Amino acid sequence: MSIPDAKFQCVEGKPPGSFKRDYDISLFNSQTYQQLQKRSGWKSYHIVRKDKKIIRASVFFFVEAAKAKSPLRAPFGSFELSDKITTQELYDFVSFIEKKLKDQGVRQVSIKNYPQHYHSRHHSLISVVLFNQGYKIVNAELGACIEVDEKSLVTKMDSWEKRKLNQCIKEGLTFSCLDANNLKQVYDFILECRQAKGYALSMSWEELHNTVKNLKDSFKLFGVFLKDELVAASISIRVNNRVLYNFYSAHHHRYDGISPVVFLINSMYSWCNDHKIKLLDLGTSAMGGIPNFPLIDFKLRLGAEPAMKLTFEKRLKP
Repeated sequence: MSIPDAKFQCVEGKPPGSFKRDYDISLFNSQTYQQLQKRSGWKSYHIVRKDKKIIRASVFFFVEAAKAKSPLRAPFGSFELSDKITTQELYDFVSFIEKKLKDQGVRQVSIKNYPQHYHSRHHSLISVVLFNQGYKIVNAELGACIEVDEKSLVTKMDSWEKRKLNQCIKEGLTFSCLDANNLKQVYDFILECRQAKGYALSMSWEELHNTVKNLKDSFKLFGVFLKDELVAASISIRVNNRVLYNFYSAHHHRYDGISPVVFLINSMYSWCNDHKIKLLDLGTSAMGGIPNFPLIDFKLRLGAEPAMKLTFEKRLKP
């Protein structure tokens, strides 16, 4: 199936290595990350302009037992788009993908989109096109994202969190960007903090260690210290050139009174500014599929904006 501009074509499979993407691909859609989840079973689809060797759009599915999932195991998958993509091109691209998947026996397609603030224009475009193509929203998560700009985070905080930040400063807390060699220490610290509150972590130490080993440059470790004691920490992921995702973070319950996570997020915001990162993603907040309202409200008081994260599904007719 071709798309209206005959210079562009929908293709299945990996484009030639000489082709260049007209966009930045996210870590969770990278081949390295996909291969860490499953070595085989992946299908890729693209819009390309062959004469100029440009890739205008891509999407990746893991196919198993008549189901196609984007992603397999990741915070999101979905479409990677050029800013030049048109609604007609995307609409026809979805039709092309469905035909190819049906020919391979797929009967259900699942697409987990990224939080809306990652790229609001693309998020709206994808959501409306999928809805118009008969997809249904099967899960709606509420994330929280902070736009990083020339303003300090303090100017965006609720007055209560400002007081907590000032208290942390008076207590003498310090912030450090930690070396990858500290991964086990940080993981164990966060795990202990989560377990003390009755929570678990989604990845075992072995799974995280293997992922970081293969994607070392994309993981950032941050710590907050009181003298030499680690009191709060974050394992964060640089999802792409403009987004830092606060994957895991926690503080020790002994320091609930001063809330060192406020100091941690404020320092991470400054780090993002120094490294030209435009969005700090604080993640979704839910327990058993139910929004964790106190945690969501805490993130919003820190200066974050609510960001919807939608999962779409469609049954394909034989």
